[in-house]
Amino acid sequence: MLPITSLSLPSAIIGAIAFLSTPFAAYGQSVEEIANQLERKTVEYDGRFFPTARLKGAYELRGFAPIWMRNGVLTSAGEELVDELTNSYRDGLDPSEYLAGIRGFTETQIDDSDAAGLELALSNAFLKFGLDLYSGFTTPSVTDPNIVIKRKKLNAVQWLEGAATNGAAEMYRALRPSHPQYAQIRQMLAGYRSLLLRGGWEKISEGATLKPGMSDPRVAEMRANLAARGYDNLDVPDLNFYDDGLKSVVVHFQRRHGLDADGVAGPQTFRAMSYSAEDRVKQLAINLERWRWLPRNLGPTHVLVNQAGFELFMVKNGKTIDNRRVIVGKPYHQSPMFSDEIIYAEFNPTWTVPASIAGKEMLPKIRNNPNYLESKGYTLYTSWSGSAKQANPYAIDWSTVSSRKFPYRIVQGPGPRNALGRVKFIFPNKFSVYLHDTPSRSLFSRTGRAFSHGCIRVDKPLDFARKIYEAQGGLKPSKVSSIIESKKQTRVNLKRKLPVHLAYFTAWIDDDGIPLFFDDVYKRDRLVGKYLF
Repeated sequence: MLPITSLSLPSAIIGAIAFLSTPFAAYGQSVEEIANQLERKTVEYDGRFFPTARLKGAYELRGFAPIWMRNGVLTSAGEELVDELTNSYRDGLDPSEYLAGIRGFTETQIDDSDAAGLELALSNAFLKFGLDLYSGFTTPSVTDPNIVIKRKKLNAVQWLEGAATNGAAEMYRALRPSHPQYAQIRQMLAGYRSLLLRGGWEKISEGATLKPGMSDPRVAEMRANLAARGYDNLDVPDLNFYDDGLKSVVVHFQRRHGLDADGVAGPQTFRAMSYSAEDRVKQLAINLERWRWLPRNLGPTHVLVNQAGFELFMVKNGKTIDNRRVIVGKPYHQSPMFSDEIIYAEFNPTWTVPASIAGKEMLPKIRNNPNYLESKGYTLYTSWSGSAKQANPYAIDWSTVSSRKFPYRIVQGPGPRNALGRVKFIFPNKFSVYLHDTPSRSLFSRTGRAFSHGCIRVDKPLDFARKIYEAQGGLKPSKVSSIIESKKQTRVNLKRKLPVHLAYFTAWIDDDGIPLFFDDVYKRDRLVGKYLF
């Protein structure tokens, strides 16, 4: 694979010199036509207009020599590009986005003017598909306040010269996300397209929950649905009987779809089975798009939180060294999507209650019971000022306090009841979210874990802290226990900032290569699909 960094300006100049050593006559009069057309601000080809600004510098460097056309016909490089654009559906993108306005791909020779226009139209299409692979097709359109996407920049000179030197296919391989999940989901997309072309599967009739040992015509429908997906050993003498063989298949299906794997086919299982092959194709395309949003380099050692899968992964040199459950925000308190860096861990933390939580959730409890704050280990302060004094909750007429503009600061001290538990991991951000412990550990046993106000609660976070320090050096992992036992609020900086990516993938490939689908708890698939399709 040709790394992007290898397409530096000096190599581009060398490539241009190589091209200019070829006699201009080999390109017909298209060199002059290309130069003339690039003098305009826009170029029109087949009824479509596109700007010339991003093409001009690359072609000037080449002495206006074409890449895709020669003597009025496509070169092998041009044929390769057309093939790549035609197959852009393999990345979950729409070929018409790149081929629209480009026609005449025949063996019939066209005149120099048309050849120059087609040359520039092909370069424009090459760059458009390249940028969509590199940065995401929907990046300019998705404006959800909980989603932060940094648009990566197009480098027309490097990319076009890289294509001229190495071919479009090699450049596109370099521009695609290099994370293994992208390649695996791309392959998975091809598989589901094949299922779709074979007719997919039929939905199961509505009805009661099906359990092992039952006989019901809908059991036969469920067998047919699962067999169409590729499951084996479903053809038995009595198709209506829910036997142990079918139960094992249903359990596998439930695990793949983030459901309670009990072999009981209830409403959630039937809902997952009702997703059509076309739905899954779109879902996979959407998840490929989200990988294109992420930074090119996630970091040699990094943390990735998959909110839709309620999981955290710590990866070092491409290998997962830690994997644990997380709790994410409720659908109306969504955890945001962005990338940042963990700077420090704070052990035995205090918790300053956000004004929104204090006003909406705590104020009614305080009104009913003035002892509520003291019983939960909270300290009340007269204002949000850092120099504010302690206030007496019994001396306040809580009926007059506004829930919208809660004037008091509430702080919970370190201890077993603290809402942040025994440690939090800080990466300063505009959302004021972080990773942290929780005293409500029973929630980690749930399958769907969207219970927080937006922060990410981490299962067994002290073990997670030890993993971080073990991977980084610095604090000895054995010191974590003694810090906790001190019961003192203690900040420990990381030796190196640790990249963290709060992501959202409803399709995932596990370590055994098994495809997994998760519920779109925040309806973000619908948001992206609106622009992608």
